[in-house]
This record gives sequence, structure tokens and C-alpha cells, in this order.
Amino acid sequence: MIGFPIALLTANAFEWYAHKAWLHEYPSRHRNAPFFTHIRHHKRARLNGFHDEGYRNSMWRDQEMFNEKVALIGIATVATPFAPVAPFFVLGVYYSAWNYWSTHSKAHLDPEYARKHIPWHHDHHMNANQDANWCVTRPWFDYIMGTRVISDQSAAETNPLGVKLPALVEKRVNSLARRFLPKAYARIKERSQADAEKRGTGVEQAVAGIA
Repeated sequence: MIGFPIALLTANAFEWYAHKAWLHEYPSRHRNAPFFTHIRHHKRARLNGFHDEGYRNSMWRDQEMFNEKVALIGIATVATPFAPVAPFFVLGVYYSAWNYWSTHSKAHLDPEYARKHIPWHHDHHMNANQDANWCVTRPWFDYIMGTRVISDQSAAETNPLGVKLPALVEKRVNSLARRFLPKAYARIKERSQADAEKRGTGVEQAVAGIA
């Protein structure tokens, strides 16, 4: 059964890396890349207060929806042959793929849901700097890597797990996270302050390719 939580952690790491490297860095250098559609997704969300009507479209009518669904189906397909030896890991991959689509699509059709339940992704689209906050479903690796940039502390998650916890448990989790990730938390504080200053002066750092 340990395979299931390992899959969740692996999926979150992959979510962080793929979003950063494949959906932002690569298409910003190669405008003809198939994932350049993600840059257009950013533009739609930015111009419409995080809302992206494309998530109501069929994957056969919207290239971004097609790319996202095919990628998730592909990941699940690649994991399937390992089911006989790692069934719980594969179940975790299936769940992660489903949860990613469910969470991401719901959030972009309901910005208020995003602000309340996945504020890290809302910040990803609406902060001055859109090249941060790479995680979508949970902010785990943004805290580990120091890439969480918080726009409003009062609306942000109250612990790095991004889930509701009893007060005593949450206090312990926060204490341990700061103890073991001091450099990451220092970067988070520094970058959050810098982003607040940019927003305060109306300065925005556009995603490359959509300025």
C-alpha cells in the first residue's frame, strides 16, 4: 500500500517539473512547439480573471484541452504495465491523473473555487510573475523547491501540504517544514515580497510569448 502515497508524491514532483520545463520554458523558446497552447491558456486566464471557458470545450475542438487530456491519458497508460508488481502505485498514478484534470478544469471554470481551494494555482496565473507556483493539485514541491510565491497571506493555504489539518498537527507540520527547508522558505518570503512590490506598482512579468 505504500505505493499509493509514493505515487502521489511522484505525481506532484512530475507536475512541478512538467509545468515548469515543458509548458513554460520550452514553448517560450519554441513558438511552434505543441505545448505553446499552454501559453494561450495563460493569456485567456489572465484576461478573464482566471476564468478559461476552454474547459467547457470538447478535446476535439480545443488544442489545449486535447494536449492536456492526451498527456494525462498517456501517463496513465505508461504506468499500466507495472500494475502486476506495483498495483497501489499504479492506482495512485490513475488517481493523480484524474485529480489533476478534475481540479484544474473546475478551478478555471470557477475562479472563486480556485481562490479558496487551490490558491497556489490562482497565484500562478494572477501574480505579477507567472513563472512560479508550478504545482496545481497540491503545493508540495513548490515549498520543497522554494517556488511558492504568495500574493495574499490571508487567502493562502495555512500549511505546505495544502490541506486542512487540526491546529496542533498543522503547527507541527509548519515547524518541521521550516526546520528542514530553511532556504526554500527564505526564497518564498523574498519572492513573495518582490511580487507584492511589482503588483503595487502595476508591474507585470508576462509569460514569454504572450506579452
